[in-house]
Amino acid sequence: MKETPCLTLMLRRNSGYDMGAIVYHHAVEEDLESVGPSAARRIVKAIDEKLTHAPLQFGVPLSGNLADFRKLRVGDFRVVYQVHEKNVVVYVLAVGPRRDMEIYRLAVKRK
Repeated sequence: MKETPCLTLMLRRNSGYDMGAIVYHHAVEEDLESVGPSAARRIVKAIDEKLTHAPLQFGVPLSGNLADFRKLRVGDFRVVYQVHEKNVVVYVLAVGPRRDMEIYRLAVKRK
């Protein structure tokens, strides 16, 4: 994981993991602003409800240049993230619409 400014949220203890964190790439804030307030709330809620509890259960592995990452589908949007199990950290790399695989190209650039 690159050293970048980021937002961090603590995982809940009932997640089945020891305490860890959700770490957001510094540009995810802009991603969320670009999708609009309603979609941003749904995405953040999905991250909170799913990735803080069972990030490997809810996400689907990606392939190619993003083989170390997973995706979470939230309606028409995708959350690209990586799980660091040793430290129990979920790193959210990008959030955005799936159209024309745009979100995955953006994620590769940020990787």
